[in-house]
Amino acid sequence: MVLIQKRTILTFAVIGLLSLCGMKAFAQKIGVVDGNKILEGYSEYQAANTKIQGIVKSWQDTLKMMTDAAQSKYDSYQKIKETMSKEALAKAQVEIDSLQRGIQNYNTVKMNQQNGEYLKVQKDIMTPVLEKVKAAIGTAAKKKKVEVVFDKNAQTTYVDPDKVTDLSDDVISALKK
Repeated sequence: MVLIQKRTILTFAVIGLLSLCGMKAFAQKIGVVDGNKILEGYSEYQAANTKIQGIVKSWQDTLKMMTDAAQSKYDSYQKIKETMSKEALAKAQVEIDSLQRGIQNYNTVKMNQQNGEYLKVQKDIMTPVLEKVKAAIGTAAKKKKVEVVFDKNAQTTYVDPDKVTDLSDDVISALKK
């Protein structure tokens, strides 16, 4: 009877040990990167961002010129509206309304958050840069044998900082090559 209990205990101990070893084999090594730190130090990202800002600035300048022209027309009509006929006033109002619609349409076409030209320009310019960053993260992860990588700045539930490998500096080094 004692021998059976010892064997049973020994069997459960061996099964438990094998389970722990098996779990360890399935455990994933987790890494983190500081995306902001990587992008701040990456010259191609800075250049792409500057290019996008330049395009947006030119659109804003055009929008300002359109707005100034509409305001100037409005002001000139206000000065002479007392002397204008009803037909001329109606025509002036149509012209002002048309200029305002043109301004709104231009702004929508360029800056609409769902389908504006800004999104296309941003995607076209940033995608190659971000693909290089992603590739560098993949290279650093493989080098350190990390299977999952999180961004430190992303909203994750919890990751123990002592159990993760920070790849940020490795990624920055890879991007500088």
